[in-house]
Amino acid sequence: MNMEQLKEFVALENRKKELDSELKAIAAQLDDLEQSLVPQFLEDGVQSMKIDGRVVYVAQDIYPSPASDRAAVVEALKKSELGQYVSENFNSQSLRAFVREVAEEVRLQCEQQDKLLTEEAVLAALPAPLGQALKVSFIHSLRSRKT
Repeated sequence: MNMEQLKEFVALENRKKELDSELKAIAAQLDDLEQSLVPQFLEDGVQSMKIDGRVVYVAQDIYPSPASDRAAVVEALKKSELGQYVSENFNSQSLRAFVREVAEEVRLQCEQQDKLLTEEAVLAALPAPLGQALKVSFIHSLRSRKT
């Protein structure tokens, strides 16, 4: 048995465990900072900032859900000529994709006007019956990339 290799293996295993613990601690710190910073970005109406060679930005994920009940959404889809999303119920993933497409168009308009995309703006851009039957929620997260 090569004891040097075995010692190196054990040393690397120990180092890996230390790094895993450090990574978990850093992830927890990042989560805490994100919880504090996202509201600041939103309150200030800031989409992104450059700092220390990185661009930090707010990412939005969109989740549509029934404002009251699923039957009202089905009826609204039919009235909005979006019947392809309906059978006896509606396909949540397809509806979410449709809402994301509308939101992307609204986001581009908001960017041109230097405004932040809001749930209300997305609802207003949906076909009228659907906009009234849905609730749109944004989940915001903070991300960064190298400049």
